[in-house]
Amino acid sequence: MSDRKRKSMGRDPFADRGKPRESDTVARLIRGRSPLAPDAKEVEVVVRLTPATMKHLDAIRARLAERGRDVSRDELIRIAITLLTPDDVP
Repeated sequence: MSDRKRKSMGRDPFADRGKPRESDTVARLIRGRSPLAPDAKEVEVVVRLTPATMKHLDAIRARLAERGRDVSRDELIRIAITLLTPDDVP
C-alpha cells in the first residue's frame, strides 16, 4: 500500500439514489420555450386522436398525477411534438 491519504473525490453519486431528480426540461417544454428556436411563434393545430391514444394519454396523466404533477392533454401533446425526431416515423 502507498502512503497516500485517502481523500474524497466529490459527492457520493449514490447518496440520493431513491430521490427523483429535479429537472426543468418538462417545464420548459410546457412553457413552449425551446433553446433551438428562440423566435418560434405559436400556432393552433387540430389533432385527431384514436380511442387508444386517448387511453394512453390518460394513463400517462394518471401516472404523472401520482407523482404530484398536473399535466393536461394539450401539454403532453406539445411535449411529444417537441421531442419528435425523424427516426420516430416509420
